[in-house]
Amino acid sequence: MTDDLKRRYEKLVKFLGEVLGQNYEIVLHDINQKGSSVVAIENSHISGRSINSPLTGFALDLIQSKKYLECDYITNYKAKTSSNLKINGSTFFIKNGQNIEGMLCINYDGSKFEKLSNDLLKLANLTAQDAKTSAQDAIEQLSENIEEIIEDILKRHDLNASDPKPKNRAKCIKKLYENGIFNVKGSIPKVAKYLNISEPSVYRYLQKNQND
Repeated sequence: MTDDLKRRYEKLVKFLGEVLGQNYEIVLHDINQKGSSVVAIENSHISGRSINSPLTGFALDLIQSKKYLECDYITNYKAKTSSNLKINGSTFFIKNGQNIEGMLCINYDGSKFEKLSNDLLKLANLTAQDAKTSAQDAIEQLSENIEEIIEDILKRHDLNASDPKPKNRAKCIKKLYENGIFNVKGSIPKVAKYLNISEPSVYRYLQKNQND
């Protein structure tokens, strides 16, 4: 994202944060080859993230799958913060032709209103029907911990990070690469530490995947 475009969206983030209020978290992700991260955020108390926090695993999936080529935005998906707070999220793709330069995300915390609604139902001696989440609903984990994202990706593919065999290391790097972890700013040293290998080793595995 160019500096001029970034400044424009940073102003929009601040504007939306003030207009919508404290129940709405507004997040601007800058996506570039040097490493993508949060560059502006308002009402960060909702997810606990901050400037320079990495992209979430869900955001990485959107980039790797090139979802932005199919649509300009996605709305009302389910998300969960690191403190297990359930929220609703929406993402607007900032594009330049076929390339994605950033994402503007709005996360809504309706927990206070849900609690109020449940309290009113209890006063009337009624119970709310449990909401059912369909199998296709995406649950985004909002975390600023790269290690948690790495762990989640490897668990989903039944890979053991503690296995020192080169073949296993190669599989781990391949899956992390396929899931876009290396689009996250500062991911190389984090991956190296998590897999207990050197940073040059990560680069070698990564180079092989890119060549393949």
